[in-house]
Amino acid sequence: MAEENQQRLISRVWMEAALAIFVALTLVAIVAERFILQTGFTVDANDGMISVYNDSVDGGISTSAIIDPEGTEWRCVLADQALYSYCGFELIFDQARVDGLDLRNYDRIKIWLAYEGPTETIRLYLRNHDPVYSDPERYDTTKYNQLEFDGALATGAPLEFSMHDFFVANWWFQRQRLSPEMAHPQFDNVIIIEVQTGSDPQPGPHWFRLEKVEFTGQVLTSERWYQGIVGSWLGGALLFLGLRIVRLNRELRRKSQRERELLEINSLLDQRGRQLEQKAKTDPLTGAFNRIGIEGALKIGLAERRRAGRPLSIVMLDVDHFKPINDTYGHAVGDRVLTGLSLLVQESIRSTDLFARWGGEEFALVCQDTDLRDAAAIAEKLRLKIALHDFGNEIKVTASFGVATLGVRESLEQMFERADQALYQAKEQGRNRVVVSGSQ
Repeated sequence: MAEENQQRLISRVWMEAALAIFVALTLVAIVAERFILQTGFTVDANDGMISVYNDSVDGGISTSAIIDPEGTEWRCVLADQALYSYCGFELIFDQARVDGLDLRNYDRIKIWLAYEGPTETIRLYLRNHDPVYSDPERYDTTKYNQLEFDGALATGAPLEFSMHDFFVANWWFQRQRLSPEMAHPQFDNVIIIEVQTGSDPQPGPHWFRLEKVEFTGQVLTSERWYQGIVGSWLGGALLFLGLRIVRLNRELRRKSQRERELLEINSLLDQRGRQLEQKAKTDPLTGAFNRIGIEGALKIGLAERRRAGRPLSIVMLDVDHFKPINDTYGHAVGDRVLTGLSLLVQESIRSTDLFARWGGEEFALVCQDTDLRDAAAIAEKLRLKIALHDFGNEIKVTASFGVATLGVRESLEQMFERADQALYQAKEQGRNRVVVSGSQ
């Protein structure tokens, strides 16, 4: 009885201490509401994948390029042509273009941007993904939340705007043919921050430098904050009741402990089995798939080609002049180059693409549901990234690419042979280039 009374006393003291702490925290939450709820964060080139583009995708002849290793400075030359000319820069937070930033609680945006050139205005896009209207495979289906401002303001000093100043680009809304309620800006899943030349672009050179973008706002509304406080008190009451129930079920938990241990052991064995299976499909040096690893992707791609007519493409990649690297720096450095190249490619491709080491310094990229034009664009993007990348010790390498798409009555072996022939032509034509094999 004395021991039971002592336990009750300890329990009462614990409850009174918990109640006092809870009251103190509630007072702090009320008094310091404004300070607690204020929030902000900054993004720069290190927070995503960078890319520049121009009107060449629409048949134009303008050019653009990143001109510093950090990727925050780029230059484009707009052509004087009948076609509407433009160029821009993208900071992409998710390569799959699905999972981005939730900016709904931020009401101000500050951008550090410098510009030199003839254009009068600059566009800033916060592109939002929503499954209602967005397709990750279609580049232009993300909602274009647009803000356009005077280019003369972009001097490198921070420019601050309200998130309420953004509007949905009319050309995008008309193209998507959405219902009127979708015409308002949306910031719940921003996957791309984009800077582009404005509405009246002028031909000639345009230079940009983007240092960072900052968002500020309030984590929660005051209403939700106080709802949270009330909810916390209700949760505390439920917790107290739950503890009482836990004590009654303590014995039941002890009996089920052994069963949980057995389940954990089985789960560990299953996980180990999956790891061994993955290891068998992976090249031990580069971490890319080996030939066994991409066998499944090729079978699926071939079946989809024959069943539904979906395209299947292969990109063959070979490192240029790799032997001199081994001879000059040693095989350890050569292995590091191959490993770095594999990591760079895997970070740059889509989630549906499979990258494998084909042998030595040769690699293969299997692109499911991808036609010849898109596969060539992927190869060109990888070629440029590899050429610009520093592999350590100031070592720069280039790679040659051969691209082919599976023909209607063609075997996988024939497609690979055409891709190899295209790769051989790229080597013969001077290396560091993409050669596309015509469709069969």
